[in-house]
Amino acid sequence: MLPLKELTHSKVRFGLIVLAIALVVSLTMLMSAMAEGLVTGMTGAKGSLQADALVFQKDSRVALERSFLDSQAMEEIRQAPGVKEAYGVGHVAVSIETRGGSGVESIDARVFGLGGHWAQLPGVEGKSGPLGPDEAIADVTARAEGIQLGDTIRISPGDRGLTVVGFTENRRYIMAPAFYVNMPTWRTLYLASVLGGGEAEEVPAAGAAVGKEVDGAATIAAVLLKDGTVVSDLAQRLSGDFEVATPADAALAANGMDVMVLAVNGIQAVSLLIGALVIGVFFYITTLHKTGQIAALKALGASNRYLYRGLLLQIGVLVTVAIVAGALFALAAGASMPPTMAFDPRPGAWVLTVLAVYVMAGVGSLFSLRSILRVDPATALDSGDH
Repeated sequence: MLPLKELTHSKVRFGLIVLAIALVVSLTMLMSAMAEGLVTGMTGAKGSLQADALVFQKDSRVALERSFLDSQAMEEIRQAPGVKEAYGVGHVAVSIETRGGSGVESIDARVFGLGGHWAQLPGVEGKSGPLGPDEAIADVTARAEGIQLGDTIRISPGDRGLTVVGFTENRRYIMAPAFYVNMPTWRTLYLASVLGGGEAEEVPAAGAAVGKEVDGAATIAAVLLKDGTVVSDLAQRLSGDFEVATPADAALAANGMDVMVLAVNGIQAVSLLIGALVIGVFFYITTLHKTGQIAALKALGASNRYLYRGLLLQIGVLVTVAIVAGALFALAAGASMPPTMAFDPRPGAWVLTVLAVYVMAGVGSLFSLRSILRVDPATALDSGDH
């Protein structure tokens, strides 16, 4: 076909168009993967919890840092109608001592206590649970800090040692690696945090009072619902005494995640808009340069529909090649990023990006369609007379 022959005879010109579109596609895919990586890095440990609903303390704004459920609250949740099972999840912010190139260093980390369902942690290496006292499963990003299987790390506050017995993945929180422990170990660490680093026995009066409050407690409750019960039903049955959300909603409801995702999605939309303009302008200029050829084809009887169909064929071929090249560029860029970088390519998100690029390419082709419609076949006849 004539459109395909034109592509093979103008390799440099169309090659530059492919490169430009591929860079736009690569940028869009990178933004998509980094947006997903941002969500995973900020809330992976929270949004990936195995539960139909997460129950937080009232007025906590669905934030782990502001939630605490005592044993009485946990029991009330377990006894609520429609609840099949509820297990505690603990959270505490800590500092971990590691040995870096300049000696002992301190890094931020989050410790999560799990009251069950250890199979929800994807195993990467070592033990996957359940855990014994002072054992921990770490997110793989902890390896970037020099932490290896079998290492004993020092936790502050409390100056307590945890032995890393396994690694999991996609379980970070606020871009810090998460360490999973059993609930008794979490309660000890939480108590040390509340007491400012001291053990209960070191602060007898406060330790006894706080220690009693922490027994059987958790930061939030992860709830599995019975068939026919939905999250709104649970929220209503708890009489507004708690805040209830799905893990996915909870992941985006705190720490400014909604604003971050909105900003990244805006950048992606702008990237797609730029892609449409790039495709449209390139093919518009190309069409202008072929005005004489188009006029001649029209004089020979070619319809506007035929000419536009040929243009769409060219755009389809070029955009397909550009998408493949752009995906390879994006994967190569992602592979070169450090492990702690927020990069999490999701096939579903990339498929949506590809579909959006095709749609925007079709929209961009309308620039050229306008030019085709305005070409007068008499132009070719006038050129022949001269």
